[in-house]
Amino acid sequence: MMRKMLFGIVAGLLVFSVGVRAEDNDSADQKVAADKAKVESDIKTVNADKAKVKAAHEQVVDDRQQLAKDRAAHDKTAVAADKAKLAADRTTLKADFAQEQADKKQRREDRHELSKDRRADHREDRKDHLENHRHK
Repeated sequence: MMRKMLFGIVAGLLVFSVGVRAEDNDSADQKVAADKAKVESDIKTVNADKAKVKAAHEQVVDDRQQLAKDRAAHDKTAVAADKAKLAADRTTLKADFAQEQADKKQRREDRHELSKDRRADHREDRKDHLENHRHK
């Protein structure tokens, strides 16, 4: 947990320093910096979703084990309660998994957008560089 926090702080400082270091802070540079921040946010969201899915899966496994124990003990009221809890936890697991998949898709799209904007920024920088050398 501490490692993730330190990584986040370092990544934030790196993004900030890249933004400050830019000679001319044009719109393309700003868009790339915004896209980087968005991708990093997406990564954190996906990691949080993964943790939720893992916890929901573990809960479903626990529910199944409890259901098996109650069936073996021939406790009909506990079996009925276990089935209801299992159904609810499965629904939670499915919803968490669907959210994780949606967030992964968003992360992919944002990474693609970042890549596209980086290429555009690089082309613009190269064009500016060539124009500056031709005029000298």
